[in-house]
Amino acid sequence: MEDHIHDLMEILMMALALGMDAFSLSIGLGLHGIRRQTALRMAGVIGLFHAVMTLTGLYLGLAMQEVLGAVAHWFGAFLLCGLGVHMLYTCLFAPEQVVMSGTGGLALIAFSASVSIDALSVGFSLGLRSTAYGLVSAAAFGLAGGALCLAGLYIGRKAGVRIGRIGELAGAMILVMYGIHLLAG
Repeated sequence: MEDHIHDLMEILMMALALGMDAFSLSIGLGLHGIRRQTALRMAGVIGLFHAVMTLTGLYLGLAMQEVLGAVAHWFGAFLLCGLGVHMLYTCLFAPEQVVMSGTGGLALIAFSASVSIDALSVGFSLGLRSTAYGLVSAAAFGLAGGALCLAGLYIGRKAGVRIGRIGELAGAMILVMYGIHLLAG
């Protein structure tokens, strides 16, 4: 039972970390004001992309596990650490500009894919662990991505960009710490 609680906490922390990218970029979009129906559609598509990217990474991770064998665990851990460090770098030294030409069709798909691409890498690492863990994670990442997108759009309408930057830094640190946890374990 204690192992399941530990696994659940890991999944929730990673879901929060991955959703922070959608959160911070959505704050920027929320500053421009987006209608409720558009916000719900964006959140749904971003949530779907988070889940699908995680499942794609999971499948690739499972395939690589057979090829890489024992080295796969280390590869996945370093991949998570690298992703977290990259998020830290871009947050601190290369702030992202939210540029979205529209809220429908290709613009929405491109935006959703860009904020969900890190879920592919994390899914890859999860595929090196277990399928059940990865499937639960994919569902949690999708829900968190969508919910944090909605929260970001709302806060963007009401507040400002500073909160998104803090959230993205926290998300990056979570990914680095989880990668270190995998290396130690």
